Amino acid sequence: MAINLATKYSKQIESVFTHDSYVKAHCKAKVDFTGAKTVRVYMLHTTPLVDYQRSGTSRYGQIKDIQDTVIEYTMSQDKSFTGVVDKGDESEQTITNKAGQWLRQQMREQVVPMADEYALGKIVNYGHIDCIDEKPTAQNIITEIFKARTWFNNHRVPREGRFIYIPASMTPDIMLSKEWCGLDNLAGKQLPTGVIGTVAGFTIIEIPDYMFGENHFFTAMHEQAVAFPYKINAAKIHTDPVGINGAVIEGRQLYDVFVLGSKADAVYSLIKTESRLSKPTITDSVKTAVTLQSSDSAKIYYTLDGTDPRFSMTRELYTAPFDATDMTVSVVAMDISDKFTSEIVQKEVAGK
Repeated sequence: MAINLATKYSKQIESVFTHDSYVKAHCKAKVDFTGAKTVRVYMLHTTPLVDYQRSGTSRYGQIKDIQDTVIEYTMSQDKSFTGVVDKGDESEQTITNKAGQWLRQQMREQVVPMADEYALGKIVNYGHIDCIDEKPTAQNIITEIFKARTWFNNHRVPREGRFIYIPASMTPDIMLSKEWCGLDNLAGKQLPTGVIGTVAGFTIIEIPDYMFGENHFFTAMHEQAVAFPYKINAAKIHTDPVGINGAVIEGRQLYDVFVLGSKADAVYSLIKTESRLSKPTITDSVKTAVTLQSSDSAKIYYTLDGTDPRFSMTRELYTAPFDATDMTVSVVAMDISDKFTSEIVQKEVAGK
């Protein structure tokens, strides 16, 4: 006999996940599922303003169709676990309650930390990346955070809902900086778990070091720039299966994190210069096809319609030279575990 726990415990588990996760609570972008594992986001393209003409048939400017870019995201993290509650002299109800308690603890101690670590690693690769030669110290960490503020302001990111994730080992650098020591408005205040205060308009969230990749110093983001959809596909108790005197608990989690392509400028990460993939090169001539290269042997993605190769549904994985005529080739190198995404390179390819 199998007792389905998904209905009974899903709300409580989701609450545990949101409460104990450092990342999920601050990922508030909304996405709609178009399938069991896929979501789509539509980005409308606006048009530049023109001078109104007082005569003619196109007084408001040339009529053009409103264009949009479709981005489809597929959830990739499909994890599972199992555990056994030995029957002994416990009743079926006691086994069910114990299984539910274990399931919540499993989420808190195993699923949530793994998901947070995955989320931080993915977010940094799909937003804006800035580089620094050495790890920030108490002398320059606040300056680096203000650079993130400047980026956000220049890209018109809303001022409310800005966060920065900082590894725990860098917290002393912030709190011992002369800028922080000059602040007295935080003294004695009760702050949420992980929050150590605010700097430059960012709420600072302290994260365990192991959740950050090597040479990843911090990530700033706006809460509407990132989605963190999560599902419980199955959570069941199998009573007295073959070979077991008791109950076997099985669980399956399906989740992912997505930086929205239309709001990628609302994610800003600081990394060490040497840990970023080199910019790919685009080579073409009248007599040859377009060739893409990366000195790091990374995967190279490209588009021929000017869309962002990190997100676009029209992107292709480069495998061999190709022909292109009167097109904008956009290229990025990414998907290497120990290196961060390169800068995006664009080139106008003229007719052959």
